[in-house]
Amino acid sequence: MTNYDQRNQRVNRQFNVNIQSHSKSDPTILLNQGIKLMEAKAYQQAINVFRAAIETGHASSDAYYYLAIALLKGKRPKILNRSEVEEIDQLLNAATAMGDSDGTVLWFRALVRDDYFNGNRITNYPPPSANDIITTALSCNTNINRLIALLQKLPMFDNQLYALLVQNLV
Repeated sequence: MTNYDQRNQRVNRQFNVNIQSHSKSDPTILLNQGIKLMEAKAYQQAINVFRAAIETGHASSDAYYYLAIALLKGKRPKILNRSEVEEIDQLLNAATAMGDSDGTVLWFRALVRDDYFNGNRITNYPPPSANDIITTALSCNTNINRLIALLQKLPMFDNQLYALLVQNLV
């Protein structure tokens, strides 16, 4: 019997994920549940769980960061529509504003903006530019393992910024 994932792509094995949601759950528990769902490529369920974590009012910047990853749904930013990219950008900006001092969030934001706007040759877009974000990211401490894990989730192999980061991390 052939199995297909939610993108209707053939898979060799299927994960059954049953996460119970509680309206007033601990945001840390919700965050961990969302990460497990995302790893199982149950993106819509992960999105719902990350949103629930944020709605508790006590979510960390990680909830915003992982929600942004889940909203990509395994796709590259270049092929998303503008409203999806803007939502991801706002989430990453919120994560940074919450005091996430890891430069990975900034690198992620720069990658999203570069891939979508530059990749689609869109020149008229609101600041900051990917270059401005990169300048800020270079002045931050970046958790290399977290950045590598992020790059593994992004299918952007022909993006120059992505390739430069991969080259410098290997």
